[in-house]
Amino acid sequence: MKKQHTILLFPLLTLFLFLEVSNVYAVGALFSRPRFSQQVYQKMWIKSINTDIDITEQIAVTHLDQVFFNELNTSVEAIFIFPLPENATITELVYWVNGQRFIAEIRERQQAVNAYNEKLRQWLDPALLEYLGDNLFRLSIVPINALSEVRTEITYIEPLKYDFGKVDYKFQLNTLGLSSKSLEKVTVQLNASSKYPYKSFKSPSHVSSTALKINKINDNNYTLFYGDENFYPDKDLFVEYETERKDVEYKILTYTPSVQDSIGDDSFYALWITSPDIIDDSKIIPQNIVFTADVSSSMEGKRLQQVKEAMNNFIDLLNPQDSFNIITFGTFVEKFKPDLIEASETNKQLAKSYVQKLYALGLTNIDDALTTSLSQSFNSQTHNSLIFLTDGEPTWGVLNQDSIVNHTKANNVMGVRIFSFGVGEKISKNLLNNVSFENRAYATFITNEDSIALVVNNLFKRISKPVLTDITVDLGGLDSWDFYPKNVTDLFWGSQILYLGKYKGSGTYKIGLNGKISGGEFNFSDNINFPDTIGGHKFVPRLWAREKINDILELIEVYGETPELVGQIINLSLMFQILTPYTAFYSDPTPTKVSDEKQLVNSFNLMQNYPNPFNPSTTIVYQLPAGKNTYSVVLKIYNALGELVRVLVNTEKPAGLYSVVWDGKDMKGFDVPSGIYFYSLEAGNTRVSKKMMLVR
Repeated sequence: MKKQHTILLFPLLTLFLFLEVSNVYAVGALFSRPRFSQQVYQKMWIKSINTDIDITEQIAVTHLDQVFFNELNTSVEAIFIFPLPENATITELVYWVNGQRFIAEIRERQQAVNAYNEKLRQWLDPALLEYLGDNLFRLSIVPINALSEVRTEITYIEPLKYDFGKVDYKFQLNTLGLSSKSLEKVTVQLNASSKYPYKSFKSPSHVSSTALKINKINDNNYTLFYGDENFYPDKDLFVEYETERKDVEYKILTYTPSVQDSIGDDSFYALWITSPDIIDDSKIIPQNIVFTADVSSSMEGKRLQQVKEAMNNFIDLLNPQDSFNIITFGTFVEKFKPDLIEASETNKQLAKSYVQKLYALGLTNIDDALTTSLSQSFNSQTHNSLIFLTDGEPTWGVLNQDSIVNHTKANNVMGVRIFSFGVGEKISKNLLNNVSFENRAYATFITNEDSIALVVNNLFKRISKPVLTDITVDLGGLDSWDFYPKNVTDLFWGSQILYLGKYKGSGTYKIGLNGKISGGEFNFSDNINFPDTIGGHKFVPRLWAREKINDILELIEVYGETPELVGQIINLSLMFQILTPYTAFYSDPTPTKVSDEKQLVNSFNLMQNYPNPFNPSTTIVYQLPAGKNTYSVVLKIYNALGELVRVLVNTEKPAGLYSVVWDGKDMKGFDVPSGIYFYSLEAGNTRVSKKMMLVR
């Protein structure tokens, strides 16, 4: 149950802008107008987009570097709107001023706003990134000088969706209509690695594009490069891959923080539990399932035809041991049969005939529809599901949404899982989210451009074969706590669970998955190593923190914005440096009196090389924190096979900010070929790596 946060600090025009961009769902766009004017905001030229993507197992870290250009002969104020993929979390904001790179810090929202306004009064160049809700972000930038560039970098992490064996990554590349003219340059470089060999790795969106190339480094590592110039990217970039798997599979990534991370000394893990792709029919659990569909007047036309198609798909996917019914509603509720019937071929054909005769008419009586659906003869010996689809808010019967949620929960005495589908824009997301959340399922929202039949059919395919129910995870004696999700109930065919938690100690533990299958007991276990040596995958703690924050936001939805709950979110946001509805990124470009070479910082930082891609040379910048007299620093270059190419630094250095240039040559002074390279910084107990691309 996610709370919808709307920030009221912004003028109506700003809200209009980000809603428009949300519909386009592309890379960030910048809108500007002359300072102190009341003119309408105009889109600014997106000069270039350079993107680095690193995918480890099913976690993507995306670094987006965009350059905009103010073509006006006057200074302007600008609003940068940035929509993120669902479940993505911003972890870093970088803002460039006069050729200098400034990394923003997380602050409490009001503190960041106050600092931003203070800088405006001094006519400096502050940047403030705030969360607007629905995974939209606004970056305010004032001023931008006449005929000058603006450069921003945003990094976000994203757990990728698994569906029937395949994993998808989407980069929102479409800039059609968001830039005042074509882009000078666009590059996307992606590196993907997995513990298990890849069965397939492709880009469905750019199959025949001469601008894109996929390279197989080895069975466990692929790279992708996309590049073009002087054009409008008119579609998003999709990547799809599949790895070889066992029947039930565990994958794990861990991270143990160093003192410099300042997030404590507990270790973190991300554990994926994946169901089999191929299911023996004898293992399929019988189910009672009801399809309840809105056929009010607003469903007339294309929507009703797609709902009919979805219902027919639903009927085709029923197994012989299932029981089902179809219920429709407008002002009143109608039933295909008085109660659940067996899914025989005769009954399925009768159901299809009933579906073909449906027509749209009436108001929207959601409460009565849910009450009638839950009165069917569900029982405790089967898996019980209700598919509920509507395109509107309640307009007849009980109208109070809290009352509808409470009625539904009270009437659901057999523990039916209610999967809600909301179609179009005129729906109550809160109502559908709450109905599903309170009844052990989830809601899905379908835009006007999406196919209702396709989206609903994917859910039918999954729940038509419930593999494991009443799941528990046994961590085999591992000292683990504060894990999410709090409750794991079912694992369906073609689905997956991501389990996040904290732990202490190290060793190999027998991790068990227990549940019910076909009425019997199921047990699966595998030995998994949990290390406690410093290092690992640094994004894992942030994924854990994001889930904990989401859990607290759900408590706020129930108990309100109490100081204790809001304080917990702010503390987690500040500690793990992730953006939340109660915090903001703030970048302060005030010139420092300390020279760059001697500038002291509070944490290690290995910055992205620039330029990137590069030819023939590139600059690498790194920071060593105050706290020690000197550090033993080693900076190395590796190729994509992990072979050492060059040692750039191997010496003792005091705290400060440093830069080094790599000229694209190996240890013998020969030019290295084009490709992906990695640069790795070792300083004390810290090791950090980043990747770069050489294009000759």
